[in-house]
Amino acid sequence: MRKFEFGKAYEEIEINGKGYRVDFSDDKLKQYQDMFYKFYQEAQEIEQADIEKMTQEEQTALLDKQRQNMKTVTETLLGEGTFDELFELAGRSTWNYMKLIEFLAEIIEERFSEIKEERRKKYVKRAK
Repeated sequence: MRKFEFGKAYEEIEINGKGYRVDFSDDKLKQYQDMFYKFYQEAQEIEQADIEKMTQEEQTALLDKQRQNMKTVTETLLGEGTFDELFELAGRSTWNYMKLIEFLAEIIEERFSEIKEERRKKYVKRAK
């Protein structure tokens, strides 16, 4: 008898000793793709900003925008309310927190790469 079992549609990760689950359903993957595209566009705008020419208020607004972007990414992937908890663990450091954002982006990119590779293999197999 042949057997089939579905794989997990999520990945469990650990951040500072606490477990979190990243949902990989189709709807969520599309949401992640759109969210990261927007995040990186806004990150480039922030990176290109000439901070030396900005007022203190403009600098504060820029930092607030960056934190809000990080909150959106975190809570989209890990659930509502997770940003505040994790930002505290990061020492309330935006610079330190970006390492977590990069880690989460790598997880999503790996999943997209796996999906693309599976589709490529199926296409190549059919083309033979």
